Amino acid sequence: MFRKRFLMLSLLLCGVISFFWLTGQTFIQSDVKQEEAQEKERLLQMDEPHFWIISDNHFFPDTFIEESAAFRAFEATALGNDLRYTETILNAFVQKALVEKPTGIIFTGDVTLNGEKAGLDRMVELLQPLQEAGILILAIPGNHDIYNGWAREFKNGDKITTHQISPQDFQRGFSDGYRLSQATDKHSLSYSLDAGAYRLFLLDSNIYADRFSKKEPVSHGRLSEETLAWLEAGLSDAKEKGKTPILFLHHNLLAHHEQMTDGFVLNNAPDVLSLVNQYEVPLALSGHTHLQNILQQVDPSNFYEISSGSFSAAGTSIGHLTLQENTIIYENESFDPLPYLDSQHLANPDLKNYSAYVTLKAQELGEEMARELFRSYAIDADTQLMKEVGEAYVFYFMGGSQLTPLEKEARLARLQESLPRKADSSLLESYRQLLDAANWEAHHHLVIQP
Repeated sequence: MFRKRFLMLSLLLCGVISFFWLTGQTFIQSDVKQEEAQEKERLLQMDEPHFWIISDNHFFPDTFIEESAAFRAFEATALGNDLRYTETILNAFVQKALVEKPTGIIFTGDVTLNGEKAGLDRMVELLQPLQEAGILILAIPGNHDIYNGWAREFKNGDKITTHQISPQDFQRGFSDGYRLSQATDKHSLSYSLDAGAYRLFLLDSNIYADRFSKKEPVSHGRLSEETLAWLEAGLSDAKEKGKTPILFLHHNLLAHHEQMTDGFVLNNAPDVLSLVNQYEVPLALSGHTHLQNILQQVDPSNFYEISSGSFSAAGTSIGHLTLQENTIIYENESFDPLPYLDSQHLANPDLKNYSAYVTLKAQELGEEMARELFRSYAIDADTQLMKEVGEAYVFYFMGGSQLTPLEKEARLARLQESLPRKADSSLLESYRQLLDAANWEAHHHLVIQP
């Protein structure tokens, strides 16, 4: 009898505990939904939301780096990007954002170097103070981020495979956009959300495996038919509600350089541009090329695309996007981490002169590319000419230079003097295009009144 009563009391107690636990969970879920509703309303009521745009930061955690021959060989393949100090620079960036308090940070892909899950986890940890301060963290993946067979770390002198980021990992790590979204696309990591008078469409334009991969990342991108249909429905809804749409994606919709189209411009860009023109989208922001470049569509001409420079390369690019009711303002900043570094970091000459450090890496890459090109023409170029061509490469990718027209003509003349008579004139013309396109003002500032 005693055992029977004890069992009944135990069952009753378990029932009571379960009831209060479930009730508590219901209240917690209710509170979370209420907080999300309040955040959405706050975004919606903003007169002038201000977002910072970061692209291609290729974050690589300090714990994955070691001073070994294997790492140095790997570093040499980085095409001018900084691999050593991404954690330090991101932390400095966080300190800047905590002071200046933008509405949110938008990452337009390649947030990690090669899709290392530990890199994503560490990056999310470093960004946590921003979320605690009420600054939104919004992100879409790049072609390097999801199921990347190149995901590696360095231990005991070796380069070894490491855990890869899954779509679910990415969505959990950058949850702000998904939980505050106006709509999400079940066929990709795309989502939209409203901010003031605008609707932001963050589009997953990447082609990646559906499980752990042993292959290199796919450079090409496209929007599936399902995602295109989702986008069109969202654009139609935005038009009905009087919201101005802005697109964010990793791949380009317009060709920002004639030699950076295949694998850079979205495979089905014409399909997306058709929607852009139909629904009068004034602006898209992309990355992938590591090129700071603002381009206006030719016909019709009321659409612009901003290709953002890489945050981990020369220029350390931050885009500032201010959304006034009838005006879109974009300003580009070259981030200087110096004011946010401590004495230990400042003892490192690379960090104390970080802008010069990443610029030199880009210039060395430009000089090496020029050296190989000149070699193919059997040109014995002098050191000064090599330096100038390397600088032109840096100017172009940073989105401009301060060279005067006379200085540009003098540089062109020096190259022409070094060319053999039978040299292909396209070499000189390509150099001219590099210098002419490097118009600082044209690629760092934009005002649109949609």
